[in-house]
Amino acid sequence: MSTNENAAAPAVPISKALVSNGFLFISGQIGSAGGQLVTTSFQDEVRQVFTNIETVLNEHNLTFSHIVSVTVYLTDMRYFDELNAVYQTYFTDRYPTRTCIAVAGLPKQARVELTTMASLELEAN
Repeated sequence: MSTNENAAAPAVPISKALVSNGFLFISGQIGSAGGQLVTTSFQDEVRQVFTNIETVLNEHNLTFSHIVSVTVYLTDMRYFDELNAVYQTYFTDRYPTRTCIAVAGLPKQARVELTTMASLELEAN
């Protein structure tokens, strides 16, 4: 098991990403850039989440096509359709498995958080 040493250190006591048994596990990402939550729109917040995930993937020479599982946390299920509108632009050839959970709150008043698992062995499309 190894940690992702290149990624910026999280502000809380967690690993940003860990490699284990052929998978990259990425801790929950919110739509924060430079320590500030993106608040221009919900879709912009979701895009920032994907930008943050992409940064970690790139550090491991992976792409979105390596992601095999996503867990979505939403503070309000009314955002579900907006989430999907952005989500489908990042996964085009194959969708990973996904679970979506409604939660009472997220760090920094975020409205969405995603955790992802990527396969190190899966062929990129």
